[in-house]
Amino acid sequence: MTIQTSDDELENGTRPTTPDGDNLQLDFTRLDAAAFADLARAAGGRVEHDDPLGLTMTDTASPCPFGNVAHLCRPLVAGEGPNVARALAGFYGRASGAGPYLVFSAWPTPDLTGEGLMLGGHPPLMVRPAAPPPPDPTGGALRIVEVADGRELEDFERTMVEAYPAAELLPFGSRSRMFGEALLGSAWNLFVGYEGDTPVATAGGYVTDSLIGVEMVSSRPECRGRGYGAAITAAAACAAEGRPAVLISSDLGNQVYRRLGFMPILRYTLWVGTR
Repeated sequence: MTIQTSDDELENGTRPTTPDGDNLQLDFTRLDAAAFADLARAAGGRVEHDDPLGLTMTDTASPCPFGNVAHLCRPLVAGEGPNVARALAGFYGRASGAGPYLVFSAWPTPDLTGEGLMLGGHPPLMVRPAAPPPPDPTGGALRIVEVADGRELEDFERTMVEAYPAAELLPFGSRSRMFGEALLGSAWNLFVGYEGDTPVATAGGYVTDSLIGVEMVSSRPECRGRGYGAAITAAAACAAEGRPAVLISSDLGNQVYRRLGFMPILRYTLWVGTR
């Protein structure tokens, strides 16, 4: 063990210069910011980085908050709350009439309610160590397809919007699309589960050299209880070999993820902003 002297700049695992692979918490934070930036660009939206604050902001001007997401990529220190609020207001305020936005932090934050934000909760971050896919819990009843063309991408988006549901985007097709075809061939690996020829479940895996970030898990309400959510999550979690899978869990999916081998390691802080 090497002890650094007081003259050294001590690595704390959250610096802009902290290398990828230093710790899973920071790796996932960077992954998720990049994943939502790719989603926004593919949809023709905006992406902006505030390097001093470690803040990545994306905006598709969607009525649904999941199209407008910001990530804090380092812990905030005392007194930085107003600076974050100004950066968010300046970025998201450019699209008047659009829906709310979300702000995710893997670290506790100062109280931002006085800055015009509302606390959205503390969802758990869960990790599944690199492992082979689990046995199919559906017994083959769910046919899982990796999205490879525009038609399958539409099946993915329609299913997610209707199954989650994203009420602000219903009926599907009445609003601008959130998923552009530029996602095809990107780091996003999107999966649709079909019952016969009907798309009923979705999950996405964003793959980096060290991690798989699992997002956009949905299953149509009438199909729940059949193992479809577990099967489609497993497909995304195993989108590449030799990498742990990480996700931010909803209350509905928590037990499903635990059965797949995901373990809770910390709780995120989620803020909601309006414009």
